[in-house]
Amino acid sequence: MKRRLYSNMRRMTALFSVAILCVTLSALTLRLTVLGDLAGGLPGGASIERVESDLLDYTIARRVTFRTATARGDMRIENLSDTFYMSVSIILPDTEQEVFYSGLIEPGQSLPERALHVQLPTGTHESVARITAYDPNTLQPRGSHDREITLYIG
Repeated sequence: MKRRLYSNMRRMTALFSVAILCVTLSALTLRLTVLGDLAGGLPGGASIERVESDLLDYTIARRVTFRTATARGDMRIENLSDTFYMSVSIILPDTEQEVFYSGLIEPGQSLPERALHVQLPTGTHESVARITAYDPNTLQPRGSHDREITLYIG
C-alpha cells in the first residue's frame, strides 16, 4: 500500500509540475504577443520606435498619453546621432496646426516628458512628428523625416 501511494504521489507531482510549466509558458506567450500589442510594449500604453535614417538616428514614442490637455506626456524623444542636431514638430495633419515644437536637441540629448503647446480636446489625435536634422557647423536644416504618432488626451 505504501509503495502504491508513493508512486501515485510521485506521478501526481510530475503532472502538477508539467501543468505549472505549461501555464507559465502560456502566460508569457500571451503577455509578449497580445498584451504587449495592446499596451504598446511600455507602461502607460507608450511604445518607442527607434529610427535610423540616412542623416539621423533617433527614438520617439509612437503613442503619447496626456492625463489632461495641459499635462506632460512622455514623448521619449532622443537624439541618438553623434553628429547632427535635430528638432521635433508635432503637427495635426488635417489642419496642419503645430501643437508641439522641441527646439534644437543636441546629439545624445533626450527630452522625456513635455507638455503640448496647444491644448487639444479630450480624445485621440492622429498626428505627425516631423523630425528635422541640422548641420552641426551651420545649424542649417539638412533634411526631415515624418513619423505618425498618436496623442491621447484625457
